[in-house]
Amino acid sequence: MGEQELRKHVLGAKKTERIIFAATPELKEALETIAQEKCVSLSALITSLAVDEVIANKDLFQVD
Repeated sequence: MGEQELRKHVLGAKKTERIIFAATPELKEALETIAQEKCVSLSALITSLAVDEVIANKDLFQVD
């Protein structure tokens, strides 16, 4: 499965799951600054970073 297909697979479904994690105030502020600079929400930025990591490790996933 190519990169575009994998991106569509992990992003194309209805978003029903939540991931909650702890962060320092400094990390939160840094990510908010980056999100604001890129004109995206913090959630969208974190999702983008997570999908980039999935793509970088696509050999771990076997999707039909």
